[in-house]
Amino acid sequence: MLKVVENPIVVHENGIYRPEPTRFWILDREFRSAVSRLESEGFIRMLSQEITEDEGLFDFLVKLHEREVRKREELLKKLFPEVYEGSGRWDLACKKVLLNPEIGIGGIRNFRRKPFKVRCLHLWTAYHVGDEEFRNPIGEFVLSKI
Repeated sequence: MLKVVENPIVVHENGIYRPEPTRFWILDREFRSAVSRLESEGFIRMLSQEITEDEGLFDFLVKLHEREVRKREELLKKLFPEVYEGSGRWDLACKKVLLNPEIGIGGIRNFRRKPFKVRCLHLWTAYHVGDEEFRNPIGEFVLSKI
């Protein structure tokens, strides 16, 4: 089974809090290379077009983005309460990204607009494998091709 790692949504380095809106990453180099080959073969464009034209699929993926915003808020409250409740410069910078309802999975902006932009097959596959709540047809497609 493919393994992914879940990163913290906030990285604290040298007294600075930095938001990290991408929670899941693929660890296996060979698998990442295989996904990159799929991207170079035009599957991002193909899937983006298919999702844009299929209203049910489009709505499903928009809802996943919205779920990610809620999940980040839940994680921020639980794991980084000092940031969630804080009003310092770095606290506000983190909240501006992580709690923004217009920034979805992997930091994707404007996800409610068409055309739908898949942006990265690695991202969707990592979420598909990393959290059952984020199973998605893009990740399923990638796994079926590799």
